[in-house]
Amino acid sequence: MIEFFSKLFDLSDFPPRWRCGNWSEFLGWLHISSDLATWAAYFAIPAVLIYFARKRADFPFTRIFWLFAGFILACGVVHLIDAVLFWYPIYRISALVKFVTAVVSWTTVIALVQTVPKVIHFPSLAATNEQLRVEANQRQETERELRAAKARYEALLSGTRSIVWTTSPEGGFVTPQVSWERYTGQVWNDHRGFGWTAAFHEDDRSDWISQWASARGEATKFQASGRIWHHDSQSYRSFVAEAVPVLSRDGSIAEWVGTISDIEGQHKAEMELGAAQSELAQQKRELELIYEAAPVGMSLVDRDLKFLRINETLAKINGYSREYHLGRRLEEVLHDLSEQVIPIYTRIFATGQPELDIEIVGRTKVNDSDRTWLVSYYPLEVSDPTTGDEPSKKPDQVTAVSSIVQDITDRKLQEKRLQESERNALAASKSKSEFLANMSHEIRTPMAAILGYADVLLGYLKDPDNRNCVLVIKKNGKYLLELINDILDLSRIEANKLDLQIEKTNLLRLVADIRSLMHVRASEKNLLLVASFDSAVPEVIETDPTRLRQVLINLLGNAVKFSETGSVVLSVRLIMQPQVAIEFAVSDDGIGISKEQLSRLFKPFSQADTSVTRQYGGSGLGLAISQRLVEMLGGELLAESELGKGSTFRVILPIAISQDQRMIQPVLDEQSPENDDVRIHPRQLSCRVLVVDDRRDVRYISQHFLEAAGARVSTAEDGQEGIDVAIAARDTGEPFDVVVMDMQMPNLDGLQATATLRSHGIEWPVIALTADAMKGDRDRCLNGGCDDYLSKPIDQAELIEMIGHYSQDITIDELRKRRNERAAALRSSLSQSP
Repeated sequence: MIEFFSKLFDLSDFPPRWRCGNWSEFLGWLHISSDLATWAAYFAIPAVLIYFARKRADFPFTRIFWLFAGFILACGVVHLIDAVLFWYPIYRISALVKFVTAVVSWTTVIALVQTVPKVIHFPSLAATNEQLRVEANQRQETERELRAAKARYEALLSGTRSIVWTTSPEGGFVTPQVSWERYTGQVWNDHRGFGWTAAFHEDDRSDWISQWASARGEATKFQASGRIWHHDSQSYRSFVAEAVPVLSRDGSIAEWVGTISDIEGQHKAEMELGAAQSELAQQKRELELIYEAAPVGMSLVDRDLKFLRINETLAKINGYSREYHLGRRLEEVLHDLSEQVIPIYTRIFATGQPELDIEIVGRTKVNDSDRTWLVSYYPLEVSDPTTGDEPSKKPDQVTAVSSIVQDITDRKLQEKRLQESERNALAASKSKSEFLANMSHEIRTPMAAILGYADVLLGYLKDPDNRNCVLVIKKNGKYLLELINDILDLSRIEANKLDLQIEKTNLLRLVADIRSLMHVRASEKNLLLVASFDSAVPEVIETDPTRLRQVLINLLGNAVKFSETGSVVLSVRLIMQPQVAIEFAVSDDGIGISKEQLSRLFKPFSQADTSVTRQYGGSGLGLAISQRLVEMLGGELLAESELGKGSTFRVILPIAISQDQRMIQPVLDEQSPENDDVRIHPRQLSCRVLVVDDRRDVRYISQHFLEAAGARVSTAEDGQEGIDVAIAARDTGEPFDVVVMDMQMPNLDGLQATATLRSHGIEWPVIALTADAMKGDRDRCLNGGCDDYLSKPIDQAELIEMIGHYSQDITIDELRKRRNERAAALRSSLSQSP
């Protein structure tokens, strides 16, 4: 053994392999190259294994791995030495290497024997791959579930109105809280850590922190409420918070998970519910008080017609106590009234509709005679179960009927008395109207004769003294006529029997006519009468020109009457405030009126004082009539005056002005009109006229006026004679051109006579002549077949002008058209009247 190791590197005992045997060059190098290649491979294999094995610290079976690496290396060294032996015969080293290789090989075998049974229990590569695939799929599914859970969590945070939050064990935010930021508006830098406490209302902050500290110290569930800032509404809203601790394995708090729920709506609803309940309780108390204190009877009856409740008032009316009523049927209490009452309840339960203001007449236990009660019945409806709030309109849902009973016996008696009084008043009013109509006829008819004959006399008299006497008669006759007209006007206004004829009126012409009429009166007292327009005015306004002229003439007449010197001014202007209106102002320099006298100025039959009546005369009706006429026209009459310095009366009439309304600035001709003494010659007539009147003097005057103007006149004493004369004239071929027909005549009056003429086909113009002056006289005449209307006393110029108009200016075709239009309007009004 010692020799072996001592000669381990001795090459002298063996020849090189090239010299052993007959090696060809090819065979030798084939051995050498194969051994070198094998050595290189045996060296590379463990190198690769060792390189990659070092990359895993948990590589299994390390001892086998290293033995296997040593075995391969040893085998590789044997092949390397075999290649070296061709030049260097190191057979002793070769033997030693092979011995080492043998030892390593058997050691590896022994290790394999010990390890292989353990390795066999490991799954195969395919099984391992399958297991890895399954594990990979499971891991992917787990990841998907984690992502879905994360998405649901994020959606929950984004979509919920509540705040979901997590904190550190101490209570600070360690990660951004999305729902907190969305609700409160605090960004991460604001709410991180304990910055979230700034979102709480300052009055609630200390309580919140105290309760949080208590829950954190005891590691118990946290609950609190308060107010927190809401970014969207920019207000503090009520909330309730809950949180639970998440514990680690050692029992310590790892984190807190909680929610904050907005309960502002619930809080308000609870407050409103509390207020509603309080109000309901108050209303119930008030209802009970009203029910008991009501001066009328009240009761509630169910579907079985039994009393559910009743107040003391109705109990006394029925004659039984309240306790006796409850639970009893109607017929047990209302013995004499049940036949009237029960059908009403039956209808209400069947229809669900109330029945109001029903009069029940009869007796109860406490009444000896019939009394009258006014009763209203109301169905009591339950709430609709589908909505819970609106009452059901179905009859089967009516659970009871409430009644309100009022004793109106005394009122019915009073109504009867009032009806009787009204009938008496209507009868008195009718009598008054008939009296006024008769008085008008009876006074106007002789006045027509007086004034007419005065005009006739003036045509014959030449002596100044005689003419003056007749003029005095005529002047006082006109004054008496004006007084009669004033009394009739006032009576018609008070009885609402004065008609207004609203029509388009030329404002300039109206003022000019009034100035012309009043100029003579002013000239008689040496007063200056001025009429002017102080602003642009509409050319045409809509009003009743007759009544407006009456008002202005009355005011101007007063101004002239109560002025001795100076002037009387009528000024007209357009005013815009407070509404568009025309103002007529009549100013004078007369005696004036004191403040005390102004207060009673517009009362009928009233003047400033009795001395005024004695000095100036007058009935005191003019201003009262004027004021009421102005009010009927929709305006107002105002008076301003100072004692001794004159007066101003203003008539303000509202008007409507359209965009195309023509505005003018009128200028009146200041030339004085002709003197009243000069006779005005009417137009000349060339026609046949029939005058029908029962008064001889009226026939004579009318005939005299018309014949003086050139007409041929026939007369008749009553309606029947007028019909006979007219028919005879038609049949002889000498028809009349115009008929003047008195309306009030014996035997046959004017309306009947006119109707008879029309029925015989006579279409000549008929002018109604009447002394009546009440409401509807003109319409009654026109609707009765007449074409126009003249009131007594007869005005010569007006009569001649009207006869001339109908005999010369208008054709029979135009008359037929007017009559047809009037008949159509009459039929329409009759069809529309109830």
